[in-house]
Amino acid sequence: MSPDAPAPDTSARLPASADPPAPRDARDMRTMPFLRHLEELRTTLIRMLVVTVVGAIGAWFVAEPILNLLVTPDLGEVHYFGPTEGFLIRIKVAFVTGLLVAVPFLLAQIWAFVAPGLFRHEKRAVLPVLVGSTALFYFGVAFAYAGVVPKTVTFLMSFAGDRLIPMINVTQYFGFVAKFCLAFGIVFQLPLVIVMLAALGLVSPQQLWRTWRYGVLVIFIFAAWLTPPDPASQILLAGPVVVLYVGSIGLAFLLARRRRKRDAR
Repeated sequence: MSPDAPAPDTSARLPASADPPAPRDARDMRTMPFLRHLEELRTTLIRMLVVTVVGAIGAWFVAEPILNLLVTPDLGEVHYFGPTEGFLIRIKVAFVTGLLVAVPFLLAQIWAFVAPGLFRHEKRAVLPVLVGSTALFYFGVAFAYAGVVPKTVTFLMSFAGDRLIPMINVTQYFGFVAKFCLAFGIVFQLPLVIVMLAALGLVSPQQLWRTWRYGVLVIFIFAAWLTPPDPASQILLAGPVVVLYVGSIGLAFLLARRRRKRDAR
């Protein structure tokens, strides 16, 4: 071919409908090597651990008032067995309190780790989700502590009768309360999960409504797994979650209606 000859036209070889792929905005997604991801994950976990430890150290100074607040006069005498148990229970109270206080920062660290791999529209949805998740977690913990734990303890101690005198161990009692509150905080995330699935189009409100019986059954199964083995605790946990579940289905219907109106414009 002569150097002066025009270059062949290759555009005709491409289909007319083949458009070049739209480039992704560099601000929407940032890629990094796998080892760099591991390094970022390690750094995030170290930060979360440091914040939790700092929160626990700060909570050490208020561990005794918190323990006095948990051990109500209705329990009568609460005992500890062994010379080190009094010290160890304060460490446990400080750690759990520090963890609860650090929840917003821990969620923010998780968001900071995940955010570079998200698109811009996904990033806009993450922050409200994290705020809602934190609020639901604290609401579940407060609801369990103020409304459910006292009634559950009173119900369980009513089986002592006239001849049996309960001897409550402080470590076991604190573990009971901490597990109960943590279970409520986790289970109260259910409405957020349902709304997210509906907003992403993974499930429809009609599907959720048709399968509500199975949803209630799953809630009771999880309640039986997370709570002590007595029907009262399971009902006290599952009842509010069922109400939240039904309310979440109604919110999913509202989101679907708004999406249809937006698409119709």
